[in-house]
Amino acid sequence: MKKQAYAVAAVADSIAAAVRRTGKVRKVTKTALMPALAVATPPRDPGMAVGLAGSWAGDVALLGDSDRAFRTGLTSFLVAHLGYTAALARRSASGSRAAVVPIVAASAAGAVAFARAAGPMGRPVGLYALTLGTMVAAASTVRGPGARRVFGGAALFAVSDALLGASRFVLSGRAARVASAGVMPTYAAAQYLIHTGFEESSG
Repeated sequence: MKKQAYAVAAVADSIAAAVRRTGKVRKVTKTALMPALAVATPPRDPGMAVGLAGSWAGDVALLGDSDRAFRTGLTSFLVAHLGYTAALARRSASGSRAAVVPIVAASAAGAVAFARAAGPMGRPVGLYALTLGTMVAAASTVRGPGARRVFGGAALFAVSDALLGASRFVLSGRAARVASAGVMPTYAAAQYLIHTGFEESSG
């Protein structure tokens, strides 16, 4: 029932995000998203708790459209990814780091591309992209029950943020709106997969 409540909140916020003039609705749906996930899958690792708290703060900040709100959200999610990375590193299996180098290399290339597109916010965006890539790399080293779910969630997080970055810095018009509409569904699924997969691997 608790997981269903998270699913309902995720669907409601994804729909609200895709529809214009739903700011008041999203103050409820988006703000409730991470608390609902915390109830559905209480974090037992301090890093995962930091990840949830940072994500919640980022969600709230990104309800605003200003550059200041974006920077605050970026910083909050950077902290979240540091927490996730620390937690995932503690579940890292020996001999499982073969994919780390290509993932980090791809993240570095993406960081450079988005940093250039972001203009004045290029440095924080580039740093964030590298931090996100490090989290995805850490997720690739987790083994055992739930490991595929964790890595799938981390990869979806990267997809969600790529859509957000593209809609804000690269695309315009209808293409930007389409990309923006994909941000919340992939983000909500990413968070669910990371947390449920991690709890299963902790089992």
